[in-house]
Amino acid sequence: MISVDSENLREMFDRKAAEYADKTFLAFYDDNITFRDFDNRVNRFAHALLTAGIAKGDIVCVYANNSPDALVAYFGIVKTGAVAGPINCWWQPQEIRYLLNDSRAVAVVIESCYVSNLEQIRADCPHLKKVIEIGENPKPEHLSFDKAVAESPDTPLDIDISAEDDAFIFYTSGTTGNPKGVLLTHYNSLYAVAGLEKGLGLEKGEEVALIFLPIFHVNAMFSCISGFNGGVKIALRQGFSASEFWEVVERYRVTFWSAVPAVYNILLQIPETAEGRDVSSVKFGICGAAPMPVETFRRFEETFGVKIVEGYGLTEGTVASSINPVHGKRKIGSIGKPLPGQEIKILDDDGNEVPQGETGELCVRGGNVMKGYLRKPEANAETLRDGWLRTGDMAYMDEEGYFFIVDRKKEMIIRGGENIYPKEIDNLLYSHPKILEAAVVGVPDEIMGEEVKAYVVVRPGETLTDEEVRRFCRNNLASFKVPRYVEFIDQLPKNIIGKTMKKHLRNQKQNERG
Repeated sequence: MISVDSENLREMFDRKAAEYADKTFLAFYDDNITFRDFDNRVNRFAHALLTAGIAKGDIVCVYANNSPDALVAYFGIVKTGAVAGPINCWWQPQEIRYLLNDSRAVAVVIESCYVSNLEQIRADCPHLKKVIEIGENPKPEHLSFDKAVAESPDTPLDIDISAEDDAFIFYTSGTTGNPKGVLLTHYNSLYAVAGLEKGLGLEKGEEVALIFLPIFHVNAMFSCISGFNGGVKIALRQGFSASEFWEVVERYRVTFWSAVPAVYNILLQIPETAEGRDVSSVKFGICGAAPMPVETFRRFEETFGVKIVEGYGLTEGTVASSINPVHGKRKIGSIGKPLPGQEIKILDDDGNEVPQGETGELCVRGGNVMKGYLRKPEANAETLRDGWLRTGDMAYMDEEGYFFIVDRKKEMIIRGGENIYPKEIDNLLYSHPKILEAAVVGVPDEIMGEEVKAYVVVRPGETLTDEEVRRFCRNNLASFKVPRYVEFIDQLPKNIIGKTMKKHLRNQKQNERG
């Protein structure tokens, strides 16, 4: 069972700031900020929001890169009882306009470098009343973040916030239509953090986490919240830098990090950056957000001697639902077992549990499951059924209770009545010594309904033909799974967290000969 010992996030922040007062919370390049000082900044910004007219339940968006100020903004919004709405910094103005209007955000905290994007759409966002700018020279018509923090009191706030009040609204990537706003409550947040800490076996006040993934995603955001709750020192970076990675690990005596498969793949291309570095402090690295090919997994552990634990989660489940045991039996290629306080079952379309070893939809239940999508009753009815979160991921459970993702339900290829899971072919292609990256999708076919197409990135200095790829597949797969089309490209399209955007590949004009 999971015990949540705070009523809301504000209460947790206040209590932990007192408990870990003079301990360093954020190490952001040359800036070191203690728990007390950080919480004081958060209180100051929260008071400034109240002075600006922000009320409990209002949605306030944040459009900024990783920095202490951005994190202060998020925590400050939550402390007022308002709802923090991260904006993906890679989104274009028209996407941001959709988010602001769909959420009906009343204010946005924005980094100066993104102001020009906002100006393009500001007139089309009638709900947006306040703009608070992070930067040295904010526009005169904007509220200055620095001034707001400097001129406000740092006294604790006293606003009635219940566990079921909304704390965050994260917009999904929109791979199957317009992005949807995922509402996460204070209870969702605290429950997820408690389960993650227990599942990873984190030692209170002893860990050092390296965070370089963007905090506008649930992974990094809740890593920061968990860090505050657990007395973790966070080495926060603006983004991933392969050249400095191992130097940062050594300098801060990092004990763990969370990354996506692309990060591990990039580090494998430049193993010399780890030479001579003392990385003995590292306990493990987490891999999530997208499945990592088994071959990449093994090569990384052999090259760097660092244990990787693969986990699984989604925004609708407040960051994480399963993890391979840090202490205990790991199964490479598996997403592990449910985190404490959560249940996972494999169900069919009618909600019945399928037999062990058979494939069905992976479904999650627990206090971490979202309140729902904002103003999307039909989507809620489809996704939240009988207390279970239907993830859309196809998986199976083995005889020891470990779960294995087969593929996305909507990415399954149906060729002549046969179900084909692209992830199986992806994993095989990654094991080819000349292939750096690969992605398999289904393409329309008049006779078979769909055919298999493989997009392949060849390792630098290597050459490969489409027939060599098909022959390799024929030697390892059933004939109906062998790609009919093979296309060589320079790089796979990825989003900011390193997940391959297969939707973009499927939407490309198909070349009949590949």
